[in-house]
Amino acid sequence: MVAAVLSCVVDRTSMRPVAAGDDAPNFGARSLDGDSITLSDLRGTPVLLNVWATWCVPCRTEMPELQEISEKYEGSLEVIGVSIDEHGTQDAVRSFLEDVGADFRILLDPEQRAVRSFMTVGVPETFLVDSEGVVRARWIGRFFPFEEANLALIESLLDLS
Repeated sequence: MVAAVLSCVVDRTSMRPVAAGDDAPNFGARSLDGDSITLSDLRGTPVLLNVWATWCVPCRTEMPELQEISEKYEGSLEVIGVSIDEHGTQDAVRSFLEDVGADFRILLDPEQRAVRSFMTVGVPETFLVDSEGVVRARWIGRFFPFEEANLALIESLLDLS
């Protein structure tokens, strides 16, 4: 009887959203350029991972700032956007990126694996992952990378020497 009860116990920690201090899921997807990448491929470099969609107004607003962060810390920080738009929307994603002036690495996730892996609640959501693969921050909704506290947190993970 005890064995039957124990077999029904669910590991609730695996069902909660990813939070600061958690290991980042080893999410991976094909990029807009056609190569495949996983977060573990990027170990050794901090990653700013932004989950977004073309139909999301706050996503459009934050993209130029993400582009600016990407340029400012090129070589020290990998900025990655994960488009959760459905299949067949590569042209729409490209058009969106052109409209907002973003050219950092974009992963295509029409199956929304990032949503399930990180347990996001909507778009946009942004995760700061350190060089060891540990999530250091999670922002739900519009991300403001140049707010003093956010910029300080990002910079604390970078080797700017």
